[in-house]
Amino acid sequence: MKLHILSRTIIIITVYRSPTGNIAYFLSNLEAALNQVYNNTVDIILHGDYHINYFNDNQNKQALNTLLTSYSLYSIIDFPTRIHNNLCTMIDNIVINKLKNQSYSYIP
Repeated sequence: MKLHILSRTIIIITVYRSPTGNIAYFLSNLEAALNQVYNNTVDIILHGDYHINYFNDNQNKQALNTLLTSYSLYSIIDFPTRIHNNLCTMIDNIVINKLKNQSYSYIP
């Protein structure tokens, strides 16, 4: 979705990766989408269910973060997004360019 608000252009991208989905395929398609919309004049909000638990350090999280940081995108979520049977995960996330948007807020 592309929004034009005053002098800003905001692009909102929603993604979903199946828990059994191929991570390389997901990252490749995400990179293709970001390549199509990225430039220095737009603000990108990427959100969705990546099925990559940000509470754990692992190769999938590192690969996703490497891709996102190449577009100056960083996670802003720091709380559990799913709690089930006393198990907390953070597999849903929102990423933005925190350097361009320093005065953001979110409510869990």
